[in-house]
Amino acid sequence: MKDSKSTKKSVKETGKAVIEQSKIDEAKQKYAKYDQLMDYAPYIIIIIFVIIIRTFIATPVRVNGPSMNPTLKDGQIMLLYKLAPKLHGYNRFDIIVAKNDKTRLIKRVIGLPGETVRYEVKQDEKDETKIISTLYINDKAVSEDEFLSEDAQNLTCTVGGMDALCTEDGVKLGKDEYFIMGDNRGNSKDSRIIGPVKEKDLKGKTSVRLFPFNKIGKVK
Repeated sequence: MKDSKSTKKSVKETGKAVIEQSKIDEAKQKYAKYDQLMDYAPYIIIIIFVIIIRTFIATPVRVNGPSMNPTLKDGQIMLLYKLAPKLHGYNRFDIIVAKNDKTRLIKRVIGLPGETVRYEVKQDEKDETKIISTLYINDKAVSEDEFLSEDAQNLTCTVGGMDALCTEDGVKLGKDEYFIMGDNRGNSKDSRIIGPVKEKDLKGKTSVRLFPFNKIGKVK
């Protein structure tokens, strides 16, 4: 009888031991999975952080074509600020990225919402074969010398489409419209062709060149 009771007790204790060991093994497996997840956590956080930055704050953008020569060259990479314009708005002569159909255009802001933009074209008094184009905002002359050569400025009225730009009336912008142009005035698809751009189509502004590395830094 004693042996029988002893055997039953031993079996019971063995069963408990097996269950406890099973629980211990299960806990170890869960801990191992948690530990493995924690190993990946920094990478997951970095990926999420990069996605948030690229979506809402800043992202690289590539210059396509010669329309911003000589300021920006084809193939250069700029840092596009998405958040800054929402906080501080756009200013005249900011370099911006605008959506046009399925493409993105890198141009410069010339006219702001509510303004009248026009260019006055005159013959050069010293050289009759040369014309001089001057930017007027609300009938006040505005210099573009800081970023635009005289030759480029004088080509402003040679690109077709927006004929009113170079008349006395100029182009009157709506409350949410911007007039944008490339620095390469003789070869740029901009507001002279596509018309003023709505604010919702402006994706941000840029002033920092990331590539090529020998030209990294701010641009005007």
